[in-house]
Amino acid sequence: MGVEERIKKARKLYDLYGERLLRDDRISELINRLERAVERTWSYMREIGVTEVCRECAMEVGSCCKRWVEDEYDVEILLINLLMGVELPERRYREDLCFFCGENGCRLKAREVICVNFLCDRVLRRIGDKEKELQRIAGEELETCFILRDEIRKRLYSFDHE
Repeated sequence: MGVEERIKKARKLYDLYGERLLRDDRISELINRLERAVERTWSYMREIGVTEVCRECAMEVGSCCKRWVEDEYDVEILLINLLMGVELPERRYREDLCFFCGENGCRLKAREVICVNFLCDRVLRRIGDKEKELQRIAGEELETCFILRDEIRKRLYSFDHE
Protein backbone atom coordinates (compact mmCIF):
# COMPACT_ATOMS: atom_id res chain seq x y z
CA MET A 1 0.00 0.00 0.00
CA GLY A 2 1.44 3.36 -1.04
CA VAL A 3 1.86 6.33 1.27
CA GLU A 4 -1.22 8.15 -0.04
CA GLU A 5 -3.32 5.04 0.57
CA ARG A 6 -1.98 4.69 4.12
CA ILE A 7 -2.79 8.36 4.79
CA LYS A 8 -6.30 7.86 3.42
CA LYS A 9 -6.82 4.80 5.61
CA ALA A 10 -5.50 6.63 8.70
CA ARG A 11 -7.90 9.52 8.03
CA LYS A 12 -10.78 7.09 7.67
CA LEU A 13 -9.90 5.43 10.99
CA TYR A 14 -9.63 8.86 12.58
CA ASP A 15 -13.06 9.83 11.26
CA LEU A 16 -14.56 6.58 12.55
CA TYR A 17 -12.79 6.23 15.89
CA GLY A 18 -10.80 9.40 16.63
CA GLU A 19 -13.17 10.87 19.21
CA ARG A 20 -13.58 7.51 20.90
CA LEU A 21 -9.82 6.99 21.09
CA LEU A 22 -9.25 10.50 22.46
CA ARG A 23 -11.84 9.89 25.19
CA ASP A 24 -10.02 6.73 26.26
CA ASP A 25 -8.05 7.58 29.42
CA ARG A 26 -5.11 5.32 28.61
CA ILE A 27 -4.79 6.56 25.01
CA SER A 28 -5.13 10.18 26.12
CA GLU A 29 -2.47 9.74 28.81
CA LEU A 30 -0.08 8.12 26.33
CA ILE A 31 -0.64 10.86 23.74
CA ASN A 32 0.16 13.49 26.37
CA ARG A 33 3.27 11.57 27.43
CA LEU A 34 4.35 11.23 23.79
CA GLU A 35 3.84 14.98 23.19
CA ARG A 36 6.16 15.75 26.12
CA ALA A 37 8.74 13.15 25.02
CA VAL A 38 8.79 14.48 21.45
CA GLU A 39 9.31 18.02 22.73
CA ARG A 40 12.18 16.86 24.99
CA THR A 41 13.87 15.11 22.05
CA TRP A 42 13.56 18.12 19.72
CA SER A 43 14.57 20.55 22.47
CA TYR A 44 17.74 18.60 23.21
CA MET A 45 18.49 18.23 19.49
CA ARG A 46 18.24 22.01 19.13
CA GLU A 47 20.36 22.56 22.25
CA ILE A 48 23.25 20.39 21.04
CA GLY A 49 23.13 21.57 17.44
CA VAL A 50 21.66 18.57 15.63
CA THR A 51 18.93 20.58 13.91
CA GLU A 52 21.47 23.19 12.81
CA VAL A 53 23.74 20.55 11.27
CA CYS A 54 20.77 18.94 9.50
CA ARG A 55 19.63 22.29 8.11
CA GLU A 56 23.15 23.13 6.86
CA CYS A 57 23.60 19.71 5.31
CA ALA A 58 20.19 19.83 3.62
CA MET A 59 21.16 23.16 2.01
CA GLU A 60 24.50 21.74 0.78
CA VAL A 61 23.80 18.16 -0.29
CA GLY A 62 20.13 17.46 0.39
CA SER A 63 18.21 15.77 3.14
CA CYS A 64 18.73 12.32 4.62
CA CYS A 65 14.94 12.05 4.47
CA LYS A 66 14.82 10.13 1.19
CA ARG A 67 11.67 8.79 -0.45
CA TRP A 68 12.11 5.26 0.91
CA VAL A 69 11.72 6.53 4.49
CA GLU A 70 7.98 7.07 3.97
CA ASP A 71 7.61 3.32 3.45
CA GLU A 72 8.47 2.82 7.13
CA TYR A 73 5.28 4.61 8.23
CA ASP A 74 2.27 2.40 8.85
CA VAL A 75 -1.37 3.37 9.25
CA GLU A 76 -1.24 3.28 13.06
CA ILE A 77 1.58 5.80 13.38
CA LEU A 78 -0.18 8.07 10.91
CA LEU A 79 -3.34 7.74 13.01
CA ILE A 80 -1.31 8.67 16.10
CA ASN A 81 -0.18 11.83 14.32
CA LEU A 82 -3.79 12.69 13.52
CA LEU A 83 -4.72 12.11 17.18
CA MET A 84 -1.88 14.50 18.09
CA GLY A 85 -3.38 17.20 15.87
CA VAL A 86 -0.97 16.84 12.97
CA GLU A 87 -2.35 17.63 9.53
CA LEU A 88 -0.98 14.96 7.25
CA PRO A 89 0.28 16.38 3.96
CA GLU A 90 -1.82 16.22 0.82
CA ARG A 91 1.18 16.22 -1.51
CA ARG A 92 4.91 15.77 -1.57
CA TYR A 93 7.06 18.87 -0.93
CA ARG A 94 9.89 17.60 -3.17
CA GLU A 95 10.00 14.55 -5.41
CA ASP A 96 13.28 13.25 -3.97
CA LEU A 97 12.21 13.47 -0.31
CA CYS A 98 10.06 11.49 2.08
CA PHE A 99 6.38 12.41 1.72
CA PHE A 100 6.41 13.77 5.29
CA CYS A 101 9.41 16.05 4.82
CA GLY A 102 8.47 19.69 4.32
CA GLU A 103 10.23 23.00 3.92
CA ASN A 104 11.14 23.04 7.62
CA GLY A 105 11.88 19.34 8.07
CA CYS A 106 9.59 16.58 9.26
CA ARG A 107 5.90 17.44 9.38
CA LEU A 108 5.10 14.61 11.80
CA LYS A 109 5.26 14.48 15.58
CA ALA A 110 5.20 10.71 16.07
CA ARG A 111 8.06 9.33 14.02
CA GLU A 112 9.48 5.94 13.16
CA VAL A 113 12.61 4.57 14.82
CA ILE A 114 14.87 5.31 11.83
CA CYS A 115 13.84 8.96 11.88
CA VAL A 116 14.42 9.36 15.61
CA ASN A 117 17.62 7.33 15.95
CA PHE A 118 19.60 7.93 12.76
CA LEU A 119 22.62 10.17 13.27
CA CYS A 120 24.98 10.66 10.34
CA ASP A 121 28.74 11.02 10.79
CA ARG A 122 28.52 14.79 10.47
CA VAL A 123 26.04 14.98 13.36
CA LEU A 124 28.02 12.51 15.43
CA ARG A 125 31.18 14.61 15.04
CA ARG A 126 29.25 17.71 16.13
CA ILE A 127 27.61 16.25 19.23
CA GLY A 128 30.47 14.05 20.43
CA ASP A 129 29.80 12.60 23.87
CA LYS A 130 26.26 14.04 23.94
CA GLU A 131 25.10 11.15 21.75
CA LYS A 132 24.42 8.92 24.75
CA GLU A 133 22.13 11.49 26.38
CA LEU A 134 20.34 12.12 23.09
CA GLN A 135 19.73 8.38 22.69
CA ARG A 136 18.37 8.18 26.24
CA ILE A 137 15.98 11.07 25.67
CA ALA A 138 14.91 9.79 22.25
CA GLY A 139 14.43 6.34 23.75
CA GLU A 140 11.64 7.69 25.95
CA GLU A 141 9.91 9.00 22.82
CA LEU A 142 10.29 5.70 21.00
CA GLU A 143 9.14 3.60 23.94
CA THR A 144 6.04 5.74 24.49
CA CYS A 145 5.20 5.66 20.78
CA PHE A 146 5.58 1.86 20.75
CA ILE A 147 3.26 1.45 23.75
CA LEU A 148 0.72 3.88 22.27
CA ARG A 149 0.75 2.10 18.92
CA ASP A 150 0.14 -1.21 20.67
CA GLU A 151 -2.75 0.21 22.69
CA ILE A 152 -4.32 1.70 19.56
CA ARG A 153 -4.03 -1.61 17.73
CA LYS A 154 -5.83 -3.31 20.62
CA ARG A 155 -8.61 -0.70 20.59
CA LEU A 156 -9.02 -0.88 16.81
CA TYR A 157 -9.20 -4.67 17.00
CA SER A 158 -11.85 -4.49 19.72
CA PHE A 159 -13.85 -1.90 17.75
CA ASP A 160 -13.84 -4.22 14.74
CA HIS A 161 -15.08 -7.12 16.86
CA GLU A 162 -17.94 -5.42 18.73
